[in-house]
This record gives sequence, C-alpha cells and structure tokens, in this order.
Amino acid sequence: MVALCLGMLTGCRDDSDPSDSATTGAVSADEAQQLLDTRSAALRDGDLKAFLATLDPTDNALLKRQRRYFANLQALPIETLDYTVLKSQWPHALRAGDWGAHVSVPQVRVATQLAGFDSVPVKRITGFAFARLDGRPVIISEITGKGKQFPGSSPAPWDLVRIHVRTDGATLQLYDDDTWPQSAELSRVIGNGIDDVESALPFHWDGRVVVYVFGRKAVLNSFEGVPGGNINHLGAMTFPMYAVLGQPEVAGIRFTLLPSSVRAGQPFLDRITRHELTHVAVGDRDDGAPIWFAEGLAEYLGARSIEKDKRRIATVAVERARRDDEQLPSSQTFNGPDQAWNYALSWMACDYIAATQGEARLWELMDALHNGGEGVTDEEQDPVLQRVLGFDSAQLARRAERRILRIYG
Repeated sequence: MVALCLGMLTGCRDDSDPSDSATTGAVSADEAQQLLDTRSAALRDGDLKAFLATLDPTDNALLKRQRRYFANLQALPIETLDYTVLKSQWPHALRAGDWGAHVSVPQVRVATQLAGFDSVPVKRITGFAFARLDGRPVIISEITGKGKQFPGSSPAPWDLVRIHVRTDGATLQLYDDDTWPQSAELSRVIGNGIDDVESALPFHWDGRVVVYVFGRKAVLNSFEGVPGGNINHLGAMTFPMYAVLGQPEVAGIRFTLLPSSVRAGQPFLDRITRHELTHVAVGDRDDGAPIWFAEGLAEYLGARSIEKDKRRIATVAVERARRDDEQLPSSQTFNGPDQAWNYALSWMACDYIAATQGEARLWELMDALHNGGEGVTDEEQDPVLQRVLGFDSAQLARRAERRILRIYG
C-alpha cells in the first residue's frame, strides 16, 4: 500500500515545481497569442515599456530592431494592428542552430491598416520565435534564424528600416535616412503633381495617396511583381496592396518614387510623378483595359503640363516609327525588351486622340475598355475602338507613328 502511494505521488504534478512543463516546455499557442496581444496593445497605446517586456532582454540586436519598429509604428496612422497565431509551425530549416528544441516558431498572421488610406486591413503571414526566459514566455526573434524575413511575408518598409513620415495635404509620405533630407522638395513635387493631375480628371479625386521614397536596398529588394522583373530599370511604380495575397480584394494603393528618378531631377521627376499619380487617381477605372491604354493615358497626363516644344520622347521612338509597324503594343510583352518603344507609342496614341478628338474622348474610351469591370482584351479591342474613335488599333498605331515623326522626326 505504501509502495502504491509512492508510485502515485511520483506521477502527481506540483504547480510550484520549476521543472513543470508550464514554465519550462515549449511556449503554447495560447501563450504566444497572449504575448502578441500584449505586443499589439503596447504598440497601439505607445507603451514602450510594455512592448519591450514581451522581448528577450538579453538580445541586444533584437531590442535594437524592435525599438526601431516601435518608433516606426508610432509615426504611422495605424487603425488596425492585430496578430493571430496559426496552427502551422515554420520548418526547422528556418530556425537558428542555438535556439534549442523548446523554441516554437508558429506562423502568425499580422493585419495592418493605415487609417484613411486602406479600406480594409492588409493581412500577411510571418513568424515569431518564442521561448521561455526564467519560465516566462518571450519573443526571441521576429526573423528567421538566418536573419531573413519569413518566406512570403511581404514585409512593409517599416518592418525593414527606420522610416521618416511626412503628411502634406492628403498624402502620407514615407522616407528613409537616405531620402529624408530631400523630403521638402519631393513633397512639393508630389503636391504639384496632384494638382496637375486632378485638374485634368473628369471625376473627383481627393489626392489621397501613400508615397514611398526609399533608397535603402532592404526596401527596394523587398518589392514583388516588379514590371519587367528588375527594379533598377524603373523610375517609379504604383502597385495595389492586396488585402490577402492571391485574392482580388485591394486594401490600398502605394506609389513609390525610386532613386533613379530622384537623381534625374527636373523635368523628368515632375513628369514621372504625374504619370504614377495618374494611376493612383484612376484607380480601378481602367482595370481590364489593354496595357497600352493605361500606360499611354498616364504618359499623356505626365507630359500634359510640359510646354509642347520641351516634351521629350525615347530616342528609339523615331527609328521604330519609321518602320510603320501599324500595331499597338501587346499587353503580354509590354514591359519586355521593347518597353521604351511601347511607352512612347502608347503615349502618342493617347496624345493623338486628345489632339484630334478632345480629351473627353480619352475618358470615354477608358470607360469603354473598362467595360463595366469585365475589361477588353487586345484581341477584342478593335470593335470598341471603331465604335468610340471611328478606326481600329492598326489605324491608331499608324497615326501615332506619324505623329512621332511629325513632332520628333
């Protein structure tokens, strides 16, 4: 009987025992969720002490990164910031060798929404590494064991570098240490561009836009789906922030002004800024239209404010116009090797329409090519062009080529 009791006692749990799994085992999903809830509340409340209390205080590199992150979020108009611990764990290959067997690295969905700029939260899957310090759950890393962002997490600039925020008019402008000294001049360029574009629109646009101006490679290399595949070949780009990757709902739009445009200065800087702001202002009104029209319209409004005798076109345009190809650029290959020619011809096609039939015809054509959201493919565009303009794509291409030669040849 005594032996039985002793056996039973050895199987009992003493809650005060420091070897108890509740204080020494892997951090559970519930504990991780509670820790991340504390983190998000501290970020929303601006409570640095509570925020740092969720972290491993012995890791100086972690503390430095997270202090930067805290400062970044305090500068942003955050409406929503939530974390959800998911059931899946990241594979062991993403762990550091010295993390140990009891470190848990669950996948975590983070939802972030910029107040006044995102219609719904932007949700992305990332990860955190959790461990115990003196029995207490803490975050020991927000990146992989190799110091990288978690695969497919699509980090925001504020995850990667120190940001500086400027709010002029209805704009939210984000800079890094490299570009911040030029923020006053660039803000003026952006403001003037908004005024120029808005004055040409047949509909109201409030000029609300999030602008990224970054020079650090950590941010530039994080952009995905870059037209043409190489960000070094671009001067700027506008892209949708999908609420969930792989799904059609768009939470907001981002316009990024890239280092080459900033270095180029005027008049190119003004022109490319107006081009990208046109994409922002038009929004989904040209969804489904052939790319030549969307880019040609943006090129047209980008150049519209420049005196006619000072408007420049790609040097390849005159040579290509002499070939008399009689074909508008293909949507499939628009950003390929002939990108410079495609932009030039698309611009001149829209410029020709505005010059001969008035700007109102451009907006009428946009509505027709948008087709109530259904869009019109390259193969389907000729009947639409015939109905709206009175001629087809081959005739428009030929007239655009002749316009290039007449003005620049």
